[in-house]
Order: sequence, then C-alpha cells, then structure tokens
Amino acid sequence: MRRSMNATQRAQKAQSPSQIKKSVACVVTDRTIVALIGRDAQRYDDFMKYRFLYRPSWVLLHVTVVAAIALMINLGLWQYSRYGERVDFNKIVSARIGAQPKQLQNLLTELGADKVQPSDLEWLNVSVAGTYLDDETLLAVNRSQEGISGVDPLTPLLIGDGSINGSSDDQVVLVNRGFITQATATPKAPAGTVQLIARVRVSESRRFGELSDPATGKLNEVINIDLPRLSEQITSLNTEIYLEVLDSLPKDATELARIADPVLSTGSHLSYTAQWFIFSIFVGAGWVVVVRRKLKSG
Repeated sequence: MRRSMNATQRAQKAQSPSQIKKSVACVVTDRTIVALIGRDAQRYDDFMKYRFLYRPSWVLLHVTVVAAIALMINLGLWQYSRYGERVDFNKIVSARIGAQPKQLQNLLTELGADKVQPSDLEWLNVSVAGTYLDDETLLAVNRSQEGISGVDPLTPLLIGDGSINGSSDDQVVLVNRGFITQATATPKAPAGTVQLIARVRVSESRRFGELSDPATGKLNEVINIDLPRLSEQITSLNTEIYLEVLDSLPKDATELARIADPVLSTGSHLSYTAQWFIFSIFVGAGWVVVVRRKLKSG
C-alpha cells in the first residue's frame, strides 16, 4: 500500500515537458520584468540624483563654463597664431638686415611702378647719395634707446641734381640720422653730397591710446613719423618709405648714435598660449569639482 502511494505521489508530482516549459517561461518572464523594473528604477534614481543640474542657476553655470572654455581656447589659438607671425617676421627681418645694400633709386622706381609694396622693402639695406635739406630738419620725440630717452633728428635728403624744381625727377626721402639725448643740441647735417648706407622703414601711424600730432600747421616735432602728414610741409617728399642711417660719408655728428637694430624675439606669445589652455582645463575641472560636491551633499 505504501509503495503504491509513493508511486502515485511520484506520478502526481511528475510534470510533462510542456508543463516544465511553462514553468521555466514564467520564471524567465518574472525575472525579466524584475530586471526591467530595476533598470527603470535605476534610471529614475539617476534622474532624481542629477535633477539639480537642470535648475536655471545650474544651467546658467553650465553656459558660463562652456563660454569661458571656448573663449580661453580661442585666445590660446590667437596667441599661437601671433607666435607664428612673429617667427615668420623674425626670419624675414634677419634675412633683409643681413643682405647686401641695394641701390635706393632702383627700389624707388619699382615702388613707383607698383612692382613692390613698401612692406616688401622694409628693413632692406640700401645705398644712396644726395644732399641734406638741413633747414627742414625736425625731431621725432619720445624716443628711447638702451633705456635712455631722447629724440631722433629727421632731415630730408634730396636725391638727384641737387635742386628742387617741382619736376618728376625730384626725389626727396626723409632720413632718420640717429639718436641723441634730450639734453643734446640738434647737430647740423653734413653739407654737400653725402653717401649713405641706410635701412628702409615705412611710414608710422598713431597706435590706439597714443598721442597724435596736430593735423594742420608746420611741425617742428613729431610723435609719429607720418610721411603723408609731413609731405604737407616738405616738398616732393616720398610718402611711402624713409631711411635710418647705418653709415655716412662724410661722417655725421659724433653726438648721434646709430639707431638700434630691431629686437628679434618671439615675446611671450607661446607662454600665453599655454596659460590660456591651462586656464580652460582649470575651469572644466572646477565645474566637475562643484558638481561632485553637490552630489555628496545631497
């Protein structure tokens, strides 16, 4: 009887393959539902945890951080481009100041025919002969050299037959004869024909924030060597370039110091580039720190 009951119970407990499949399916379905609910719950918890990031004050912070980082990166790129420009400038100037002097008349002819621009000639060494127009000398003020303040005497040089008659053959170029201290009296230019080795420079203009020269009237002193402005009082003056004396025959006054060579350095552009990029990283890191502290504080 007991054996019969055990057999009956085993038969009742036994399940058909279809019943086993249904049971497994139910279990899998239940677990899947639980997993889905758990995942959605996790998403909901994450949303609630980071919901503060969508508040207006935090949105304003996000926008400010992004704008600051974008600005700093652009400033860094701008400084890097300035560095590249300075490197190129140094190469050009080094090549020009180290080259052999060219005849100024030939360069003026090319300049008059628009074959070259004034910027193409700047810093070139030239040779020229002419006669100084000493009566029209004026001073470029607010100049400094080797830490000493002073002035530069500017004297027109007549290139040609030694007379001005208003013809197209008249060529007058302004010459910066050198540097003297403010306490030194302006020396007279050498008389007669002089032969110069000089450096080409282009007309100056007022920079932002600097003083400017009077727009009218005769000037005895100038802040900027503005050639178009000076052409109003110097007949036949070339308005595109002027010269800085490197050597003169006969020699000019001993009080005059030669104009210093340009300083060929890259400046601080490269270090500024690194600083702006580092600042942008700091701003981004600061944003992360603020958000993490907020999460910890709840």
